[in-house]
Amino acid sequence: METNHDAFISKNSLWQDFLAGDRNAYAQLFYLYSDAMFAYGKKITSDSELVKDTIQDVFVKLYHNRLNLNDTEYIKGYLFMAMKRTLLNRLQSRTILSIDNEEEVRFEIELLSQQSSSEENESESNYSDEQRHQLALALEKLTPRQREAIYLYYIQEIPLNEIPALLGMNYQSTRNLLHRAILKLRESFTPSQVGMSVVLLQFLSR
Repeated sequence: METNHDAFISKNSLWQDFLAGDRNAYAQLFYLYSDAMFAYGKKITSDSELVKDTIQDVFVKLYHNRLNLNDTEYIKGYLFMAMKRTLLNRLQSRTILSIDNEEEVRFEIELLSQQSSSEENESESNYSDEQRHQLALALEKLTPRQREAIYLYYIQEIPLNEIPALLGMNYQSTRNLLHRAILKLRESFTPSQVGMSVVLLQFLSR
């Protein structure tokens, strides 16, 4: 059985192979991370085609600039940062938003339907529509940045020390932001439901 450490070593070696010009490693990186990048991009804009084009652009630029790239321990965070920067620049070029107002960039976390989540994980069938509605209302009370922090940390499992770059904040501010977001979620649930809210975020959101 592959441990988390083994997986880390494997992905780190894959990145190094890519930097060395291995096309198979390049294709594997796209296979491993493009879906997660698409899911992240769709939280920022509903334009699916724009997100897809952005991901393609990111990988093309990565390959052409690979000789100038450095090694990285956290590939997903690196790719997310490259995609977000490119996506925001494209949105700005369309005059959809101002980069100066990045703090208010749209970031929406959608919940899967009861039927869809049950198909993915039978244990999720125990969660009621009322609980889903509670979570949806709780998420609406968060700021876009708080939702993004929750999404990156709990759903995409980005290490906390990688999230500040994605949010354009320092480490302590990011910790405080995430802490405040969790407190807001707790306000919407009884103590016995707090763990359930995190599970819902992990298993019902994409």
